[in-house]
Amino acid sequence: MPKKTKTYQPGAILHEVIVGAFRSAGTSFEAWCKENDVHPSTARQATYGQSGGVRGGSLLRRIIESAGEDLVAAGYAKRVVAEADRVSGRAAATQ
Repeated sequence: MPKKTKTYQPGAILHEVIVGAFRSAGTSFEAWCKENDVHPSTARQATYGQSGGVRGGSLLRRIIESAGEDLVAAGYAKRVVAEADRVSGRAAATQ
């Protein structure tokens, strides 16, 4: 049975987490693109969800696996919780 990957909401948070994961490994998102013969704008479109079809989804999975699934999962969870706290704090302040 294939390993099921986690579901992420593509967008700015996911893209920034992926970029950070590559940096923490001593490389970069752009270097991965070059090594894998993927144009950086095509890869960005996948991480931002602008190419959400089969090819975009496949590319996004490849990027996440290369960046480190565990690192991306941890960073993404932390960032989403922080964003939710920020938004709910702002909402509570206006009530």
